[in-house]
Amino acid sequence: MTLVISIVILGSIPLFSIFYTQLLSSFTGNNDYDKFKADLFYPGFAQVSSNGSLSSTMDNNTWISDRDNLKIVMKLEPEVPIIDQWTRIHFEIRNMTSDMFFLEDGLLVNATITDHDGRLFKFPQKSIIDGKFDLEYIFPDDGQHRIILQLYKNNMAYTIAFFDLTVPHPQPSTDFWSQLFQPKPY
Repeated sequence: MTLVISIVILGSIPLFSIFYTQLLSSFTGNNDYDKFKADLFYPGFAQVSSNGSLSSTMDNNTWISDRDNLKIVMKLEPEVPIIDQWTRIHFEIRNMTSDMFFLEDGLLVNATITDHDGRLFKFPQKSIIDGKFDLEYIFPDDGQHRIILQLYKNNMAYTIAFFDLTVPHPQPSTDFWSQLFQPKPY
C-alpha cells in the first residue's frame, strides 16, 4: 500500500490531500496507480523548486541597445529579493560586439525603481567606473517592480534601459522542525 500526498493550488489557495493508493483504486476501479497518476497531478508554480533552489524573479536581466552597441546585465544579491531586507543590484555595461566592459570617461547613471502601486524611488546620480555600478535597495513589498536606468555621457543623455522583476510574496517555511516551536495564534 502506497501513501500519496498531493498539493493542488487553486488560485492562491493551496489544497492538500493525503490518501492511500488502495483507497483511490477502490473509487476509480483501477488497481494500477502508475497508469493514471499523470491525470491526478498538474504542474504548479512556487518560489522554491523541488530541489530547493530558488526560482528566477527577473523578467529580463539583459538589456541590449543595437544603436549604441551596448549590453547591460543586471544581477541580484540575494538572487530572490526578500521584502524589508537589503538587496544589492549589480550592473555591468559591456560593448555588445566585443563583450568587453564599456570604459568611457564621464559616464553617469540616474536610477529609478517603480512598483505596481506607482511609487518611485530615485537614487542619487552615480558614476560608472570600469563599466560597473551597484545599487542597494530595500523592496518594501511584493509584486512587480521596474528598474529604469538613464545613462549620461559627458552630461548629455546617452541611453535609457529598464529591467522588470517580481518580488515574491514571502512563503512560510515548510520544514517541520522550523515550525515545531513557532508560536501559534489563538
